Amino acid sequence: MSKKLIAVAAASALALAGLVGIAPANSATGPFAVTTANAYSTQTVARDGSTSTKAIKINVPSGDVLRSVVNSGTTETGDSTAVYFDVTTPGSTDVVTVTSTGGIKLLTKTQFDASTAPTTATGTQTLTITAVSGDAEFYAYTTSTTAGTVVVSAAGSSQTFHVQGVSFSPYKLAFTAPATAALGAKFKVVGTVKDAFGNDLTTALTVSNVTTDFALNTVGATAPTVATYDATAKTYTFEYTAPTTATGTALQISFSTAKQPTKVTAFGDPVNSAFFTVSAVDLATQVTALTAQVAALTVTVNGLTADYNSVAKKYNKLVKKSKRVALK
Repeated sequence: MSKKLIAVAAASALALAGLVGIAPANSATGPFAVTTANAYSTQTVARDGSTSTKAIKINVPSGDVLRSVVNSGTTETGDSTAVYFDVTTPGSTDVVTVTSTGGIKLLTKTQFDASTAPTTATGTQTLTITAVSGDAEFYAYTTSTTAGTVVVSAAGSSQTFHVQGVSFSPYKLAFTAPATAALGAKFKVVGTVKDAFGNDLTTALTVSNVTTDFALNTVGATAPTVATYDATAKTYTFEYTAPTTATGTALQISFSTAKQPTKVTAFGDPVNSAFFTVSAVDLATQVTALTAQVAALTVTVNGLTADYNSVAKKYNKLVKKSKRVALK
């Protein structure tokens, strides 16, 4: 072979090697896959988010700043308030779309890692992310204890995750009481306890000993030592005893010192207590008096009816039949 042919062959081989080394614009990196982290890992059922009964659990924020803590814990008291999602795409620069429902909001990793900490005022329910080297990252948080969904799609594939918030931080209480109560009788004050977003607490406050999570200040009436909680209606009931003499009473229901919420400006003012006045009245005496009043009014009405009928009879004798009035 001539030196010229050898040179041409060598050049061709080098060119081919160079072409082989150039990757296509969107080279394959692996099958579509999504993993999650920083939520609860141990529950009564596996929490992979594949169904509503296996929803990924995450704290509803009790503060305005969101947190996503690695290995946040194996119980429902971990510190994380945002779930981390890591998406592997088939192509190195595939576009990933994410949508959410319910109270779930989404943030890109760039947003979450910004120098200004992400808050509950940030987030959207639709994201579009371009993968880098076949990888895309984002976060999700929720302000609701009702499960919602996060749907992740890329390159013709998609996966749905169910996410549900858990809430253990009371922020507002609301109770109602009767205006009056019978002497020495039991009367009920009923109400609810909510978090800053209006959710019922995942775990009810302690009712077996009211002083654990509540503080009752009472004047005139006798306060209960235990309360009841209706898990269906999500209501707390305190049963007081009215005094045996007719007088006014003053009642205040508050969170105990340990449960007092700290004001978060973004959430508005907490409602720490409810105040009522309930009058203890002698209902039996009132019933007797009212019965006597009804009897007297009945006598009066009967007398007026008799007078009317007497006048009506005289009138009917003086007018045509068509003009006559009916008797009472």
